[in-house]
Amino acid sequence: MLETARILLVEDDRVQATLILDLLGGEGYQTTWRASLADARRTVPETAWDLFLLDRILPDGDGTDLCQELRRNPATQALPIIIITGRDRPEDRVEGLVRGADDYIPKPFHAKEFLARVRACLRTLSLQRELMQKAQELVHKNEELERAQAELVRSQRLAAIGEVGLAIRHEINNPLGTVLGYTELLLTQAEGVPEDVQRKLEAIRRASLRIRDVVRRLEVLKDDRTVEYVPGVNMTDLRGEGQTPGRQA
Repeated sequence: MLETARILLVEDDRVQATLILDLLGGEGYQTTWRASLADARRTVPETAWDLFLLDRILPDGDGTDLCQELRRNPATQALPIIIITGRDRPEDRVEGLVRGADDYIPKPFHAKEFLARVRACLRTLSLQRELMQKAQELVHKNEELERAQAELVRSQRLAAIGEVGLAIRHEINNPLGTVLGYTELLLTQAEGVPEDVQRKLEAIRRASLRIRDVVRRLEVLKDDRTVEYVPGVNMTDLRGEGQTPGRQA
């Protein structure tokens, strides 16, 4: 629990404030005292508080007004607030709780009961903070799990591509070598061969070399990047240096 909790006490009665300060100080709490709503409003932004103790009747207004302000402030809206007042009618208690208080302690109060209620509010706050921390840790672990799953999918994809590459190499390289070899042989003996036939042979040679390069890249592929083949359809990016995406003839 918050043994060194930071508490803001708003109480205009010096005797009452001294009593409360002594009780809280004996428990090790760090308590700041303010005697008016105006002073309290200036003090609220100065510290990361753990609990507010507000008198109901103050020289410059009603303590429940400050209670509502604290509930509207994102920095303080989740912090516990205890109203301390001499007004002990049921309707006064209901009003204090409706306006945002977590507890309502009538004056005069018993010291042990007062401290028990303070501890209860701080214990609730501590549990809320612990739950928030665990929720944040859970979010962090979930993000790590998603990254690990993405990496696993990537590894499996690359492994599958590698297996396909080995199969392609086995099934394609031999016949491809035959096609490429005969094509180059024909090109070296192209005397008397019509030019359009030579151009077609050269096109066959270039296409064969391209197929060979793709097979080689499959063998050493270390990235699972994809490229848009046609609108709405992606494929594994096997382009070499300087090539642009898209279909090639």
